[in-house]
Order: sequence, then C-alpha cells, then structure tokens
Amino acid sequence: MKVQSIEAVKKCVMKNLGLAIVPYYSVTEELKNGALIRIKTDLDDITFNSVCLYNKNKWISPQMELALKLIKSTVPR
Repeated sequence: MKVQSIEAVKKCVMKNLGLAIVPYYSVTEELKNGALIRIKTDLDDITFNSVCLYNKNKWISPQMELALKLIKSTVPR
C-alpha cells in the first residue's frame, strides 16, 4: 500500500495495518502516550540522507526560515 502522508501512515499503523519507518520527530507524541511503540532494528544506526530545496528568489515564511535555520545548524559540514 502506498500512503502519501506521515499522518496517514501513523493512522494505518495504529489500526494494526502494518509497520512503518518514519522520522522520529513525527511520532514523538504517539510514543509518549503509548499509541505507537518503537521496534529496535538493524536500521537504528543508519543515517538516511535527505535533500532540502527552496527557491531563494521566493518569499520565505517565518516557519520555513526557522526550519532552514534548524536544518543548517544540525547538518554536519
């Protein structure tokens, strides 16, 4: 099954429709309240690379500016 949003993936997992690998930040609340549990795997120590793109000539919202700042501060150079 292909699902387009992390929220939809979380709901499917919470309804026992399968397992998912999602970013940790997207499930912190569900892990705290017990709606989801973390399963240790061999993937725990693997770093997944991502790409962040934006148009420098377009207006950047304060939220996007904060996101970019956080990304730049945590990415090793």
